[in-house]
Amino acid sequence: MSSASALYQILYQNETLFRLEGSIVPEVLENLVVDEPERDPATAPIQASAPVQAPATAPAAPEVPQPIAKSTPKTPAILPNPGPAPALPNADFPALLHSILILMDAPKQKEMAASEALFLDNILKAVGHSVEKADILNYSFLKGPDARKVLSEKKTNFFITFGVPLIKLHLDLLLMPYTPKLVDGVWFLLTDPLHIIEADRTLKKKLWQALQKMFEMS
Repeated sequence: MSSASALYQILYQNETLFRLEGSIVPEVLENLVVDEPERDPATAPIQASAPVQAPATAPAAPEVPQPIAKSTPKTPAILPNPGPAPALPNADFPALLHSILILMDAPKQKEMAASEALFLDNILKAVGHSVEKADILNYSFLKGPDARKVLSEKKTNFFITFGVPLIKLHLDLLLMPYTPKLVDGVWFLLTDPLHIIEADRTLKKKLWQALQKMFEMS
């Protein structure tokens, strides 16, 4: 399918077109110790001793009992009670299976609306891809919305977010809408929510051009 035919199918998929004789088809434009007090030294009791004749030699100095050394009891160290180990970032972030990651936000339903799914599939097919080869996540139903580790490990190559700021996934990236941006080997694209794009021909064309540019530059 040519690029022109693909764009016309996206823009006018729900309408019937009539070609007038002689009309010209316009060209399509290609987007985170306390020491116990020592006892007083034990001294020998005073005893009355009978006078003793001094020996011929000088007597040895009387032994003075030495205090028994007291060992200081050691106070056991008190270790802080370790709290629960911090969870790894994005421990509950879904495992990714494909090179394309698509993020949308639908609080009332987990799955994408049928019309939006059809529109997304058509526009991906127009640039050589499809929803069957993409991971589609609903932000409102994510258990762990921290995607830093997943993206740092290059689990995906293309990240398209429909109306969900990346700061909600702990990704501090400044993106211009409908302008692909390559960051650390991953292409990022920020657009409006799908239901808004689906109802606006101008936004459909901007999305198609942004996707075409992103996949061509990869």
